[in-house]
Amino acid sequence: MSTQSGIVVSQELLDVFNTEDNALVVKISPDSTQLIPDKSFTFVDNSPSSIISSLHTFLAKEFPQPSYIIVPYDSTKVFISFIPDSAAIKQKMLYASTKSTLLASLGSYNFKYKFSWTELDEVDFGYLEKCVKEERLSGPLSKDEELLQSMNQQHSNYAQLGFKRELVSMNSSSSDILYQFDEKLETEFNSLVANADKFRLVIFSIDVSQELIKLDNIIDEVNVDQLIKTLADNVSPGPKYIIYNYSVNEYAFIYTCPSKSSVKDRMIYAASKNSLINLLKTKYLNNGEVTLNKNLEVGDLDELDVSQLHKEDGNASETSSVATPSSSSSTTSNNGLRFSKPKGPRRR
Repeated sequence: MSTQSGIVVSQELLDVFNTEDNALVVKISPDSTQLIPDKSFTFVDNSPSSIISSLHTFLAKEFPQPSYIIVPYDSTKVFISFIPDSAAIKQKMLYASTKSTLLASLGSYNFKYKFSWTELDEVDFGYLEKCVKEERLSGPLSKDEELLQSMNQQHSNYAQLGFKRELVSMNSSSSDILYQFDEKLETEFNSLVANADKFRLVIFSIDVSQELIKLDNIIDEVNVDQLIKTLADNVSPGPKYIIYNYSVNEYAFIYTCPSKSSVKDRMIYAASKNSLINLLKTKYLNNGEVTLNKNLEVGDLDELDVSQLHKEDGNASETSSVATPSSSSSTTSNNGLRFSKPKGPRRR
């Protein structure tokens, strides 16, 4: 399993982790292609207190270099992401974006406790015991709470880098996208510029079980006024991302999250949306001629306001049998969100 940057867990690391119960320091290889065990870390006593003491000495020599740390503790294993605040920005980004890959490859279930430390003083046995005690007192988290905690940590990592929470303005390509693209979707993204005159709908979604963002459907020659009906006929239940070539050389990004969507789905899709838009603009639509210039976000598909996709010069598509929401019943904000006005009481 790899991140979008291509960094993978090395077979050497997998072998060491699966065959030994010793402490490990994990690093990104010098060529930034693999996660590998740092063989220069050694310790004499296998007790947690002695290991942490050795770790403090070892990390102090190379501070502020980031590391991942695995420590045996109380018949289980502790995973520590050590990314100092003073580390180089590039190193922070690489380690923050590969954490989920490492945990998934080693098996997140193998670690009863997972901590994120940023200061050398935290590499202390007393502090480790304090963190474990607090974790025990707080009780086990639900799956939704664990997911929210993970996402909050991601935002915290980016805050440490000095980035704004609004990730559209970031120059990083995909650090905040939780999963990688499947081959069909990657191929389609690479052909967006070539197909910028086909009025194409590209529908894709997140498959959490496979940890992939997957292509669902492609439909060509979709008129703007046919958009809602076409989506209703071809979109399966659940949240979706959609890229729509609504005009020659112009794309719109549409995110729909139906009202019945689970909390988990809402959080997963919201966590990746802005960085996905940024990646599309900077990697796949960066030739200067083809643009992604509309960003529409709705709940249910019937809330979509297609009036924003009509050309202002009056060359709008011919009206179809599908009615669009009228201005008397809705208000649209500058960012593409549509808010329905409250309806009056029913007549008796």
